[in-house]
Amino acid sequence: MLAALRHPIMIALWIGLCVCAGPVRAAVTSDVVVLRNGDFHVGVVAQETFTIETAYGAIAIAYGMVSNVYFGRGSGKIDILISADGERFSGRLRERSLFVLRGVLDASLPVDVTDIDRIQFHRPRLRPALPASRDIITVTGGDRFRGRVLSDGFIVRSGDGLHQLGRADIGFMDVDTLEEDSQATVQVRSRGGGVVIRGGLFNSSLLVRTRYGQELELPAAAVESLAFNALGRGWSDAVSIRQAAHPGGKPVRVIVDQFDDETPGPEMVVIGKGTYRRGDHAGDGDGDEKPVQTIDIPKPFAIGLFPVTFAEYDRFADTYGRPNPDDQGWGRADRPVVNVSWEDAVTYAKWLSRATGRTYRLPTDAEWEYAARAGTTTRFWWGDKAGTARANCAECGSLWSGEKSAPIGRFPANPFGLYDMAGNVWQWVADCWHDKAEDFPTDGTALDKESCGKRIIRGGTWSFPPKEMRSANRWRDFPTRSSDDTGFRLVRELE
Repeated sequence: MLAALRHPIMIALWIGLCVCAGPVRAAVTSDVVVLRNGDFHVGVVAQETFTIETAYGAIAIAYGMVSNVYFGRGSGKIDILISADGERFSGRLRERSLFVLRGVLDASLPVDVTDIDRIQFHRPRLRPALPASRDIITVTGGDRFRGRVLSDGFIVRSGDGLHQLGRADIGFMDVDTLEEDSQATVQVRSRGGGVVIRGGLFNSSLLVRTRYGQELELPAAAVESLAFNALGRGWSDAVSIRQAAHPGGKPVRVIVDQFDDETPGPEMVVIGKGTYRRGDHAGDGDGDEKPVQTIDIPKPFAIGLFPVTFAEYDRFADTYGRPNPDDQGWGRADRPVVNVSWEDAVTYAKWLSRATGRTYRLPTDAEWEYAARAGTTTRFWWGDKAGTARANCAECGSLWSGEKSAPIGRFPANPFGLYDMAGNVWQWVADCWHDKAEDFPTDGTALDKESCGKRIIRGGTWSFPPKEMRSANRWRDFPTRSSDDTGFRLVRELE
């Protein structure tokens, strides 16, 4: 359908079009309205504002701030609006009929939204001036937007008593509700990432203002996280806003490939070539971590900013009619996918490669540890002690520790800018299990063999103790087995 819109064809003189079914590229001043039957209109969508009715309120966004609208997505048949700065709003678009201006001499064309699959708006366009909005609000279901948290009094009961916190005291606040209708529990990280407070939140709702002027009263249980004053200068596109929404976020070189329908693929962080010392530097690791070896990573590669999520994997499963993995009742969207086997992960990587035209695969064991260490030689990338709420493991003292997986990116990023390289869920890698470190390749490639009985998993998980999430530690599992503590992240090869 729109695959051809990414490939130049010599028809750039087309400024206003009727319905087209062939492969064309829109003129640079045009919006593209793709219909469900595969045809599309090219022109200008004549709509001053777009209003989407979300579960948490109606959001009206000016034409100049809209990047994409997708209609009838998922089992709930929801509409999704993406802003020019990468915000995501889901619900139902209030406007049910739109007009496309197809040229100076052509009449405007009315189009019913029930016939539309998606709209891609021309960029760059004149964007309205908006007030500075440095907070990032993430709600359940995967929506995320810029704004300001107006609530300035948070009461949290932790193990050592009551805490009354103002917005000036908070860097990040993660929210989780263990059971329906129960009190929300929060993990509060102070500005600068130091003090962590975990406990029950007495506030039943939170007041926020979007950057478009709407004031919303959000039930605490509908909020996943709040990032206070997270956006500085230069944090304006979709990728940087997503990074800024998580602790330790910083601009790093990120590649985002596109699917044929122009939706973005996973965020992949570019890692340079280099050498490092793989294995047990502390002297208290397992036998397969010894001796420490010098490993050469001969060329750059890109690796997932986050593990693959349920939202990403469900798209693949729905495309092929495969069963959606069980989320254990913890939630899908931005949680790392679990209950997937090594074979499932390899199949997903092949599908993503076909869907984007790029090469995705599981990381090798050597690449994974190189990325996890990020230049460090300590047990964990942050030091030799697990600490409190540095990751999600059985004894890590986080909001989810020993209970379930956490949504991606709730803990600080490592020096390469990668999230969840320690704890949360085990991650499949390409290599076949072998219990002798000296037998592993030292050139960054994978150890593989025919009839491989077990594959390696890395990184530790929410249900295992801190020792298992050390950078040097590896574990193994059958390639056909899936469990609620194992997922994966991918490598994208660079040309």
